[in-house]
Amino acid sequence: MQLSMRRFQGEGGERFSILVDDFGMPLYYPALYVTAELRGASLSINTINSALSAIKAMYAWQEYYGFDLESRFKRSELLEPHEIHSLRDFMQKPMGSMLPDGMKVVSINSRKKRVSKDAQYNRLTTIAGYVGFLAGRLHPVTPESVEAINAMVARIKANRPKIGGEIENDRSESYLDDAVLDSLEEILRPGNETNPVADIGLQYRNALMFTILRVTGMRRGELLNLKVDDFDFAKYTVKIVRRPDSEGDPRAYQPLAKTKERTIPLIPELMDQIYSYITKYRSRVPGARKHGYLFVVHRPGKTLGWPISNSGFGKFIETLSSVADGFNDLHAHALRHQWNYIFSKRCEENGWTPEREQKMRSYLMGWSETSGTAQTYNKRHIRESAGKAGMELQRKYMRSPSDES
Repeated sequence: MQLSMRRFQGEGGERFSILVDDFGMPLYYPALYVTAELRGASLSINTINSALSAIKAMYAWQEYYGFDLESRFKRSELLEPHEIHSLRDFMQKPMGSMLPDGMKVVSINSRKKRVSKDAQYNRLTTIAGYVGFLAGRLHPVTPESVEAINAMVARIKANRPKIGGEIENDRSESYLDDAVLDSLEEILRPGNETNPVADIGLQYRNALMFTILRVTGMRRGELLNLKVDDFDFAKYTVKIVRRPDSEGDPRAYQPLAKTKERTIPLIPELMDQIYSYITKYRSRVPGARKHGYLFVVHRPGKTLGWPISNSGFGKFIETLSSVADGFNDLHAHALRHQWNYIFSKRCEENGWTPEREQKMRSYLMGWSETSGTAQTYNKRHIRESAGKAGMELQRKYMRSPSDES
């Protein structure tokens, strides 16, 4: 049985996701789990999609090893330790290699690339919750069974990879040179002969998207979620608004603002660019006024005038790697890290206290002051500052006596 994820939008704009079988029929217990546990906890549609992807991987593991958890739980049979170990190993595989041609899963010891430890951890966390939910409804309930189910769930979680104490590749290590960013911004400048697109409206839109990401550090989802009404042209501000399940958004995969709502001040020059795009180019795109989202599709087709989608924005980012040297590994989030790096340097130059810096950074990025996220995005600058301090200490101790006389 090959499962697929079906996404659809309700009449009120609410997004839904379900797992369906080969015949398009929803799987009962995954649908019940999403409704009772995930939607009941007011989780975002993106979080629900990730959970369903993990449950889909669990079904692939069942099929490969001949398990039927629903039948086993009804027979009062829980997972044994060695079966949990096989589940752990299976969750290291990319989804695409779980059910290749012939329905034979490639050995975990093959040269196929494994998913990241973060992905393994998230999969097993979701599966542990789902397995506990399923067993709690199908296994005959006794005080002993409740304890045994809890122990099984704990055993699955105990098999998650250890990621907290390890040195991991950090996106903040992706160094974006300001000279390269300046070069790219010049290439994207409307009217430049080397601009990768010919349509002047597209040129203005692309240049503006890049500039806003660079100078504000907002997330991609926040950028694609901006509406014209979010801008106050009298006060020179933009408001980041959370719009889950927006009824007027025609996109199947609605971009979401993950962080807190906030108001960000913008300089007059940037506000002028935004106003020019709205009045000179966006206003001429058929259908753009139906929804109010700032960045729209300019190319003719059935989505002309729609808000630009996540995939459309992804294609825009992909084109950037081919137009400027040193930009091969660009991703939108790298610009957010770069903004935080430059912000740290400005705070240091101004002599602001770490407490003041953290408060300002947390507000502008939409984080809670107590979340600790500000430190994550400040790692690169902290490492550089620590390195400089260490070098100064070395120079002090390595200085020859003649230098001091």
